[in-house]
Amino acid sequence: MNAFTAAPYAQQRRATVRAALALQAGEQALEIGTGPGFEPYELATVLGPTGWLHAVDTSETMLQLSRQRCIDQLWVEFQLADASLLPFDDATFDAAVVVQVYEYVDEVAAALVELYRVLRPGGRAVVVDTDWRSIVWETSDPARMTRVLNAWEEHLVHPCLDRALPGLLQQAGFALNQPQVLSAFDLALTEDGFSSTLAQLIGDFVVGRQGLSKDDGDAWREDLRRAEQGAATSSASTSICT
Repeated sequence: MNAFTAAPYAQQRRATVRAALALQAGEQALEIGTGPGFEPYELATVLGPTGWLHAVDTSETMLQLSRQRCIDQLWVEFQLADASLLPFDDATFDAAVVVQVYEYVDEVAAALVELYRVLRPGGRAVVVDTDWRSIVWETSDPARMTRVLNAWEEHLVHPCLDRALPGLLQQAGFALNQPQVLSAFDLALTEDGFSSTLAQLIGDFVVGRQGLSKDDGDAWREDLRRAEQGAATSSASTSICT
């Protein structure tokens, strides 16, 4: 997970999210889904000690990693909590960030109502989710590729949430301001690239799913390496700013 979130594309995406959110020093901000702490650290750096960042996650492991990364930022508070039941009063936050979280949530509409509830009037949020069916990889075995990507979809609830997200946000009360499509594009499986780290995650996850073995996962990754010249991936995420 650290390698994936430290990859250049992930860094670029976090910078895009911060720019869209337009955080100001001294604001009260919320992050739903901390990951291993890269984004909380960067958001807290912008807020500074006159601000406050509340960050929640459903994984104690991710929270511990985030606490360690932000150990010197005393204006960051981490809490175990679910996106569908936020432990905060109404109208608490100036801004919120939710990156690749709602695609894992069963009741997205209810979670968005919760997000709207904890934002102050005129508050803003950036929501990012991935269209996992937009991935494009060069392969010599299209059937195996289909099986691998279908098995990968078992890791989440909504593989194409971004397609419904604008309507769901509006139903929750948000006004759309700046929809964006963020694309990752790699021409080679470099060690720290988006394609390479994503392929490693996928290959490990699909073993034992939809009849795929470890040998299948290894063969799939090797196929990508052999086709490296054309091994491009495009994974589109929709960032909705309100």
